[in-house]
Amino acid sequence: MFRVQQIIHSLEEGKWAKRIRGLVLLLLIASLGLVYNLNLTQNFTSPEAMDAAQLARNIAEGRGYTTHFIRPLSVDLLRQHGSISDEVPRAALPDITNPPLYPLLLAGWMKVLPFEFEIDLEKANEFRRYQPEILIWLLNQALFFVVLIQIFRLGEKLFDPPVAWCAALLFLGTELYWKFSTSGLPMMLLLVLFLALAKALVRLEERANDGESRGGGWIAGMALWAGVLAGLGGLTRYGFAWVILPVLVYLGCFLGRHRGRALALALLGFLLVMTPWLVRNAQLSGNLFGAAGLALYGETHTFPGDSLERMLFYEPSAAPVDGEVGLKVQVTDQVGLWDIGNKLKRNLRHLLVHELPRFSGSWIAVACLVGLVVPFRSRSLRRLRVFLLMTLAMLALGQALGRTHLSSPNGTLTELLGRSLGQGAPVTPVSVVTGENLLAILGPVLFLFGAGLFFSLLDQWKVDLPEMRLAASAGLVAAASLPMALSFLLPHPFPIAEPLYPPPQLQYLRHVPVEHGSPEIKQDDLVMSDLPWAVAWYGNQDCVWLTQTVQPDFYAFNNRWPVSALYFTEATTDHRYTARALNANELNWERFMLAMQIKGDLPEGFPLKAVSNIFSPGQWLFFTAPEEQP
Repeated sequence: MFRVQQIIHSLEEGKWAKRIRGLVLLLLIASLGLVYNLNLTQNFTSPEAMDAAQLARNIAEGRGYTTHFIRPLSVDLLRQHGSISDEVPRAALPDITNPPLYPLLLAGWMKVLPFEFEIDLEKANEFRRYQPEILIWLLNQALFFVVLIQIFRLGEKLFDPPVAWCAALLFLGTELYWKFSTSGLPMMLLLVLFLALAKALVRLEERANDGESRGGGWIAGMALWAGVLAGLGGLTRYGFAWVILPVLVYLGCFLGRHRGRALALALLGFLLVMTPWLVRNAQLSGNLFGAAGLALYGETHTFPGDSLERMLFYEPSAAPVDGEVGLKVQVTDQVGLWDIGNKLKRNLRHLLVHELPRFSGSWIAVACLVGLVVPFRSRSLRRLRVFLLMTLAMLALGQALGRTHLSSPNGTLTELLGRSLGQGAPVTPVSVVTGENLLAILGPVLFLFGAGLFFSLLDQWKVDLPEMRLAASAGLVAAASLPMALSFLLPHPFPIAEPLYPPPQLQYLRHVPVEHGSPEIKQDDLVMSDLPWAVAWYGNQDCVWLTQTVQPDFYAFNNRWPVSALYFTEATTDHRYTARALNANELNWERFMLAMQIKGDLPEGFPLKAVSNIFSPGQWLFFTAPEEQP
């Protein structure tokens, strides 16, 4: 009888009660994730996601940190520093654009699970989901669940269980983070690292100022760990590396007599993690951050849109001057400090007006920002608030300076993706789910401050009934989750993001020339396209980004490394190219396509004479004509 009473007590109030509640919550989250994945997701639409995935596949298959997505700018940097030869530039072309941690994580995941990259093209009409992307979703949604637990535990430590539950549910009901979890981007990994960093700093501050005499070993180890976490974040997204500055200021201001050792070890941990990779980039390209370090010059007056990464800058002259090889004008020579200042001012204004008020995905972001200035009694909260405000300033600065065409809500590519949402939605939300959205990293921690502000107001109202407090907090969560709930009521998007990213079509691309009597495109042949990230990921094909111009860039590139096929999509052939075609001062691709479509003319000496628009009127494939085959 006594044993039965113990079991009943354990089920009602003991450890088993907590386990049962946790299991029920886990099942609810899994059910929500399943419903979301089946109804509101598409295959990858982010160029960054496809780029990271194809890098991970190369690593998993033993090809090292090499890429199929070839940027003309990266080729220039590698050639200039002798990292690749002019004769064979694509032999294991190293990637100098992406930080390594997320692709390495994906590569390990690909080693563990049976990824099936090839699609049965005979059943292409039945295709709906790309199996590798589903498995990548599972990894990111596992990290999503880890973030949920981290929010709750940090909330319990800083506030109390009601605030922790409220903040965790706010995160669970925010569609922005669900979109990130199925986008293929590394946001979930960044959130895990940032929440771990915030908790490490809180524990450091509490232990160093609790008034008790303690050994410095634990504090030294935790400071080193904080620096390592900041470094791991920097190896996930270079913009995250700015966080090390608030970390150092926090340790220097709030760790009392331990500040000197903590500062040194935090900086040491950061440099130990970051330095090997930065040295590798510098050796290959002469830039600590590789091609990504030149993002500062993108979206300026000189290099609008994606023009920076598509231009060829490095070209040795035939006649050396004073014994040195002459080069074209470099990127840094074409953009002045005035242009960079204008970019900073323009993007900061856009950030303050449009992005900051909804940085966490909905109107609750405003309440979270207000929560940062509430005078909480807890010393740890007040000091963590200083760290978060400094981090907000650093990430805003990094986001403004590093903004590229990937965040533009007005580009042709973004507009085409907006059409495929199936909900009649504006294109602006598409641009929010990018790797350049650094402010979203702060959302989960700031949910705690927003929930803390809400419960502080409840205390001011002197609501003593637990039922009323529960009803009020449930109302807050429901109101904040309403945008996501309404998404389920809208028409659901088609699982394939057409017309740009149908995986079967991109895998069939290499077989198209066979229908015209030409050999199929081999895996080691070089394709050029306006969607090179998709051809690299879905087609497993070496693909170079369409050069900025036909003459001289394409001819210069093709003379050195012959291009086997040219693949154009609506990103180039969309009607918005007409103005550029008519007003162009040089032969660009818009004018090229206009002449080909209207007159059927190709420039004299153009190497790819065979043409096919087998997929759609807006998509064209150029390849070697059968009579020109050797």
